[in-house]
Amino acid sequence: MPLTKFEELSQALHNHSMSEYPREACGIITQDFEYIPCKNISATPKTSFVIDPLSILQHENDIWGFFHSHPGSADPIPSKRDLESTVFSEYRFLVGFAGSVYIYWLNESNSLSFEKFNESHCSL
Repeated sequence: MPLTKFEELSQALHNHSMSEYPREACGIITQDFEYIPCKNISATPKTSFVIDPLSILQHENDIWGFFHSHPGSADPIPSKRDLESTVFSEYRFLVGFAGSVYIYWLNESNSLSFEKFNESHCSL
């Protein structure tokens, strides 16, 4: 039986976060829920991430959201700095590690929404 978009995306996020450990992995999630691993160009990649802007420019018309990992965290939650990115309300943001992934975004009433990432998030 083929994997669902959610299962494929979850596996890709897990694989990338594990392959980059102990650095933060980061990437783009397309509007079709494909994951594009990106280079983390942060000066402190073990504690922060900066997605290479060239990757964003290459995919700027096909971005649903962004992912980054919190290496070693069993229950990753967005940091204060992570939450600042939600000003870009057209995107969704995922943070996770080792299969535990959360989604956060700025909702219509400009309040922060935060919950465990699940299959219902992979529908348009």
